[in-house]
Amino acid sequence: AAARPMTALGMSTAAEEETLHRSLLEARLKYEMSGASASAEPAAPKPRRGKKAAADGPVVYVGNLSFDAQEGDIYALFEPHGEVSGVTVPPDRTTGRCRGFAFVTMKNRDEMEKAVDALDQTQFQGRTLYVNESKPKEEQKKDLEQSKLYVGNISYDTSKEDLIEYFGEFGTVMDVYIPRDRQTGSPRGFAFVNMAEGDISQAIDGTDGKVYKGRSLTVSVSLPRGQKAPPREKRETKLYVGNLSFYTDVDAVRSLFEEYGEVKDCYMPADRETGRPRGFAFVTMDPEAAMRAADETDGYEMDGRIIRVNEAQPKGYSRGYSNDDSAYDDGASDGEWGAGDDSWGN
Repeated sequence: AAARPMTALGMSTAAEEETLHRSLLEARLKYEMSGASASAEPAAPKPRRGKKAAADGPVVYVGNLSFDAQEGDIYALFEPHGEVSGVTVPPDRTTGRCRGFAFVTMKNRDEMEKAVDALDQTQFQGRTLYVNESKPKEEQKKDLEQSKLYVGNISYDTSKEDLIEYFGEFGTVMDVYIPRDRQTGSPRGFAFVNMAEGDISQAIDGTDGKVYKGRSLTVSVSLPRGQKAPPREKRETKLYVGNLSFYTDVDAVRSLFEEYGEVKDCYMPADRETGRPRGFAFVTMDPEAAMRAADETDGYEMDGRIIRVNEAQPKGYSRGYSNDDSAYDDGASDGEWGAGDDSWGN
């Protein structure tokens, strides 16, 4: 069978997208019910387009709706296939328009199944609809087993939407979280990506060590706090390049090291307050090329400075230098290099 098109959230089926929406509906319905009971006068009955969807019959989830869709439109769409007990089109809080999905309550299961069979993946208002039975949240969680990925060494301008799109190429993305510094509010240089369990392996294979937005990503299964990942086969080496002139730019550093092999990543940290270079850089290369480059460039004169080149070490490592930035930390506070700081959701 042909694969379904991906949704805007990077999900491959309407049922998976529904997982993120159903809790919002339940909260809204509880609020409306409590408001109705406190009112002195009962609310006026709604017109023919249908009552709010409630748990008095099988509920259908309708995804990928046009933002211009109205409750009356959905009612008219489902009415030929059975008796419609209610329709809910959750509005956007800012615009008041449809958020792209709806819930429809049918009178009985036979009519619900008939509607799903007739309407799933049909065209409506210029969009392909995804229509399926809306299951309780507990059942959905069982159906959609998921795992969390740690994504390290991301650029500071990477957004949640960027990662949803990037990892969506390898499977179903449930959620993305980018931790921020509590004092400055700036991104900390790493993220967590929740994906469907069956997509984890191919996501790691397709992204770990790959360059994204100028940075070589470190991607692995996120482990509980305090648990370290087993050592992995070393496929590349990160070099520390110190004592750089503040006038040396990243292109000049990359050009120098490309004489010794392919440069997979070249990153020059900048001061967060002034934006000026901090006087050092990190260059990622294949192990053999990196060692050759370190031997040839350590002590090399560049822009009037004698640069220092050696293999970058995990944060906390010390060679005894009085001012050694070669312990890799780029200001991201992302735990031990390559291991990740899994503090989200635990």
